[in-house]
Amino acid sequence: MPEQHDTIPEFNSLLSFRPLVNALKKNIEEGNPGMQKLYGHVVREMESHPGLMGTIHDLSLLDPYHELIGELLSAVFPPTTANYMYGISYPFRNLAVYASPLFKKILVKKDTNEILVAGGPAGTLQNQRLQFAYGLILNKYFGFNSPENSRVVYPVTDEETGLDRYMEMRLDGRFIDVFPAGEMPILPESLLDPATNRLFTPGELMQRLPLNQFVFEGLTVLRINDVTEQAVIAEMKNCLLDFNGLPGTESYSGLEKQIQNLIGLKDLTIGVTPFFRIQGHYIYSEPHNRHSLLFRSCDSAAEKEEISDYCKILFRDTNQPVLYPVLNEKTSGDIQCLLNYYRAGSRSIILCPLKQDQELLGLLEISSREPGCLLPYHISKIEAAVPLFTLSLGKSLEQLNSEVETLIKEKFTAVQPAVEWKFTEASLNYLVSHYQQKESRMERIVFDHVYPLYGAIDVRNSSLSRSRAVQADLLEQLKLAAAVISKAQEAMSFPQLQEIEIRINRYIQALTDTLHSGAEMAVYDFLQGQTLAVFNHLRETEPHVKKEIEAYFASLDPQRKILYRHRKEYEQSLSRINETLAQFIDREQLAAQKVYPHYFERFITDGLEFNMFIGQSISPRKKFDGIYLQNLKMWQLTVLVKAARVTRQLESGLSLPLQTTQLILASNQPLCICFRTEERKFDVDGVGNTRYEIIKKRIDKVHIRETQERLTQPGMIAIVYTQAKEAAEYREYIEFLQEKKLLKPGIETLDLEELQGVSGLKALRAAICFEEAAAADKTVSVSASAPA
Repeated sequence: MPEQHDTIPEFNSLLSFRPLVNALKKNIEEGNPGMQKLYGHVVREMESHPGLMGTIHDLSLLDPYHELIGELLSAVFPPTTANYMYGISYPFRNLAVYASPLFKKILVKKDTNEILVAGGPAGTLQNQRLQFAYGLILNKYFGFNSPENSRVVYPVTDEETGLDRYMEMRLDGRFIDVFPAGEMPILPESLLDPATNRLFTPGELMQRLPLNQFVFEGLTVLRINDVTEQAVIAEMKNCLLDFNGLPGTESYSGLEKQIQNLIGLKDLTIGVTPFFRIQGHYIYSEPHNRHSLLFRSCDSAAEKEEISDYCKILFRDTNQPVLYPVLNEKTSGDIQCLLNYYRAGSRSIILCPLKQDQELLGLLEISSREPGCLLPYHISKIEAAVPLFTLSLGKSLEQLNSEVETLIKEKFTAVQPAVEWKFTEASLNYLVSHYQQKESRMERIVFDHVYPLYGAIDVRNSSLSRSRAVQADLLEQLKLAAAVISKAQEAMSFPQLQEIEIRINRYIQALTDTLHSGAEMAVYDFLQGQTLAVFNHLRETEPHVKKEIEAYFASLDPQRKILYRHRKEYEQSLSRINETLAQFIDREQLAAQKVYPHYFERFITDGLEFNMFIGQSISPRKKFDGIYLQNLKMWQLTVLVKAARVTRQLESGLSLPLQTTQLILASNQPLCICFRTEERKFDVDGVGNTRYEIIKKRIDKVHIRETQERLTQPGMIAIVYTQAKEAAEYREYIEFLQEKKLLKPGIETLDLEELQGVSGLKALRAAICFEEAAAADKTVSVSASAPA
């Protein structure tokens, strides 16, 4: 950016034709016959009038020589440029000496010689002249190769239209001589900054070499080009790319003025209607739609959504702007969206589709209240600006997506597609309040009247299996340690060895029956403390026992420093079951979402459990019906049966065979769920709905009434219920799966023991058919309708 100076010195500027005449004379003397023929007589005529060759202080002295001066200037301005803007002026001053008719009309103040350069750009022009003047001095006295031409772009207000036109002024300084104003000033030894080895700036040069010590004599040649289109596009580009998603009213007014300058019509209204969609939902917030002309007459989101879909169809096959020169009740009735513009006051309009990868991001609207005001050639003027609006709108959508995503991650967590729209809506409302500088508070995420489905696949006796694995590892390690101690005592008598032997035997006896957590920790401390220290000492001092000690250490896990064989088998088996179940459930869940969008979450424990919630509030764009709930219940039952088959097939390949049980909690009562921001998960909301959660947490180990038998058993599936209607419904589903050979014949109806705070529970139980697993699995799908 050029350096700006608050104080620009007055130039010692003198008008003279001598530098131009001398330049022509030099060309003639160098043997150019064409120049001799065209301008030889002009040079001779000029030299015959000493008053024209000297310094000209009074422009009226030029009046008798108007024709001669015209011939002289034709060397600079050929006749073919008659319709262009050009002129000559005093060196570095806004005083015209000669100007073309168009130059005089647009850029010279009426009845004066003053060249119109107003406001900020005048300062830019002055700074440019300052640099140009020093360039002449550097060329002549310091041997620098500075350019002889310079350019600057600045706006000029058209008095007839009131619109801005942008002019490029090119300054030609070839015909300016520079010389000292008096005695030759003392020139600085160097004009380079010693710290950076760069040329001093004009501001620094003014201090070392003041301009008032020099005189600039001659004339400046001015050539003017109308660059309104290029300058307006550049201004709009800077403006649009500076937007942070939501242009303010002041910035938007500036854009509107630039469009008016570009088209050349003053009283135009500019609108931008975005068709922003996040997670498949249109965004209709006031900050995003405040500049829309299309939505001004829309009262509801439903109207906006309908017209948005219509516009996407209207511009589906075209990327070109469309002109509607005259809007009235008759013409606007043929196209749905035009009626909205007519109601908003438009009587002539250009609609420019803003597309990114063939997706309609929005419309640029150029509107006039005068019928027939906009014409076909105006489209060509606006076409260069359309990509800028597309880029800006794409940037706004990208930023909005990023802000919503960041807010969801900050305030919530990673969420499922089925409910992500709700989090997006809450985030957008939060951002809109923030944009409007209102108090911003994240609204609660609540889904009312949803039906719950719960299923659990539990690894049977997983805690007991783990305990037995730990017990087996400890006993094996204690016996290995006992063998080392026995070998060591054959060669030496050492009281501490006897003490360790006694403790080992005591621990072996204690672990033979049941493993208690306290005993487990005591054994670990003993083996990793006293035993480890003694074995390390013996390995270094007693060669006869080194082999046994090395074998003992080799049996231990390198990281854990304990024997880890049986527990590793248990953990690997459990991990494989969990991973297989998770992949199976996730794969099946993709199909279930196609039936009806619903919320689904699963948890990995010693097995897998999942919650599902389905209802109109979760998917407001798709009408909810009971058939969808029935299908998901069928899916739930079928998937748990298939999961049992999957884990049964795994058993033969597991290091430690583990079995699973399958459990469903039936409920026909809708409830309300709310997202708990602190825990970052959904939970049942309201006191009346908590009974469901209490039952769900307490039925995993429930017994059949008046027996010690657990309800859940390997090879069976159980459905807990409280209402007879629920039992009747699931009985139909079970019979359906029995027909498909997924379940064996027979259904148990069981009363369950009372639990803390819960009574009256009952259950259905059926045996799973494993014999024809491959064939039966293909006979039922999630899309199958529930049996009547």
